[in-house]
Amino acid sequence: MQNKLSIGEMAKLRNVTVDTLRHYDKIGLLKPHYIDPDSGYRYYSIYQYEVLGTIKELRRLGFSLEEIKQFLTNRNVKKSVQLLQQSLANIEEKIKELQDIHAIMTARLNHIEHFKSSYKDSDIIIKRFEEREYIQLDRPVSWANKENLYFGLLELEKMIGGSIPVLASNKFGDFIKKEYFDEFRQASDFSSNLSNYQSQLFILVQDEEPVRPQPTKKLEKGLYLCSYYGGLVREKMLARLKKLLYYCDAHGYEIIGDAVRIMQVDISLTDQYDEAYYELQIPIQEKAAAKQPSK
Repeated sequence: MQNKLSIGEMAKLRNVTVDTLRHYDKIGLLKPHYIDPDSGYRYYSIYQYEVLGTIKELRRLGFSLEEIKQFLTNRNVKKSVQLLQQSLANIEEKIKELQDIHAIMTARLNHIEHFKSSYKDSDIIIKRFEEREYIQLDRPVSWANKENLYFGLLELEKMIGGSIPVLASNKFGDFIKKEYFDEFRQASDFSSNLSNYQSQLFILVQDEEPVRPQPTKKLEKGLYLCSYYGGLVREKMLARLKKLLYYCDAHGYEIIGDAVRIMQVDISLTDQYDEAYYELQIPIQEKAAAKQPSK
């Protein structure tokens, strides 16, 4: 046989492994042009160099080996044009997906920077929020049951779906009922009553549609007295909540709804628990909020 290439020579020419060529032979995708009956050595024709190049290119475009095998059977111009059109559609879809991911990650990075800078002048600030839509977990979760809490967060993440995980996205939150504020004001630590407090978990969905249609609720637009704390220790949350409640009492702010606690920098971003930040948001009456609180 003239112009024959050993399996090693063919592999080197196309920068693939010998094992890859053996696999292609096994599945019938690219069989050697000649096999020596005495030695069993595989030899390829130089003309198969182009076929192997086509296989490599189609693999780069995301085609499966079975799809490539079907394409290589009785190739013609019409069939090749259809494949190129399909390839172009696949590429455009991937570009759109990457653009969406880029926009999401840019927004999340901007959020972290904005959150860090918004408290540079005071640890208590007033923020104005537009109406926020959310999906609520259908069961309450005790603050003392961390395992159940994480299962709840996972369930909410599955509900909303999305192209990337809910990372650093300030979407997870829970409610602290207004009816318990007096008990929080008086508590010196997390007593058994507070330890078993049942909270409602939610996830904000204003920027994307849930995977499956879910009933949604809305956080009212308006002014919120806000502060933050770092770490996952509940005593830090209690201290910060009490500070906000006392601030409302001292400055005559009327609380008009349940407090909201939202993860702003979650633990998936850091091994340092003190760098995981929650923000407490208490809705207040518009007319009471004439000026920003000072430190």
